[in-house]
Amino acid sequence: MSTSPSDRFADAASEIAALVDDAVVGSRIDEIGDEALGQVLAAAVRLYVAKAETGARLMPFGRNSAVTPTEIAIASLAMLDAGRMEVFELGLWEQMTNIRPARQTSLADVPSSHGAAA
Repeated sequence: MSTSPSDRFADAASEIAALVDDAVVGSRIDEIGDEALGQVLAAAVRLYVAKAETGARLMPFGRNSAVTPTEIAIASLAMLDAGRMEVFELGLWEQMTNIRPARQTSLADVPSSHGAAA
């Protein structure tokens, strides 16, 4: 029996999250190749944007994702630098587009896939 693309993606996401947790918590981040990390980040960003462009109101992080404001700032600045964008350009772009992220104040505000609060 073949699994759906959604199930395969969920399984892969869980596996990647577990590998990341093992590397970070176990202080083994050097075991994760920079090229592979960039490939995963780029793929996730591309999919997120493709869904956002359809009008989906997505939270950028899933339930039980522990991402700190510092981690968000570092990753955001790295992506802006890779795209040769300045922070002020991002602000201008936001004013010119109708694509908006979900505006929940925390992951606790996001309903789970079963309809209950996460």
